[in-house]
Amino acid sequence: MDCNVVKDLIPLYIDGCCSEESAIIVEEHLKECSVCREIYEDMKNAPDVITVAQGVIKTNKINSLKASVIQSASLFLSFILVIIGVGAESKIPSGLFNGFWALNLVVPATGFMLSLANWYFIKTYKNKRAFSAGALVSTLGIIACGYFWAGFHYEFFSSGVLQGMFSDGIFDGLYRLFAFAGVGIVLSAVLSVLSWKLSGKYAGLLGKEQ
Repeated sequence: MDCNVVKDLIPLYIDGCCSEESAIIVEEHLKECSVCREIYEDMKNAPDVITVAQGVIKTNKINSLKASVIQSASLFLSFILVIIGVGAESKIPSGLFNGFWALNLVVPATGFMLSLANWYFIKTYKNKRAFSAGALVSTLGIIACGYFWAGFHYEFFSSGVLQGMFSDGIFDGLYRLFAFAGVGIVLSAVLSVLSWKLSGKYAGLLGKEQ
């Protein structure tokens, strides 16, 4: 039997779709021809390759879903914090405590929320470490800009509030500053570290190497 004919019959033989006579011919040929026998073994084991590929696809889909959950949960958390902060700030009349909730909750949460936009550009980063560093820097940068904006918005710079805090000395001024905005400073640090950690997890799930 010609090898080319047997090669055409092998797929049908494996699937059990050929006639009994053809099956006998293929079996007899495989006993004598090592080349066709090797082709037969490769074709016979092909479903294992397909199964592995399907497993990889399934794993990638699960990891993508986990990454989406992390991103959505982070966005939801920051959004809730912003809403709470804005609501609390709106209830404080103009005066000494005006801007308290903005500095301690709204600015850090907004900075964290806006930094999540960087996650949509993950493909532009070479690796997981670079992406995590970019997330950390962007979070800190946006929060810093937020505090700078709050300083002008609440007239901390022009009204002499900051100068007044440090009128009795540097240590007393730092104590007053931390007493007024210490929660926001700590929260900013926590959210920045959280952004760094979550972005690393997010990148790992999407297949970014170290």
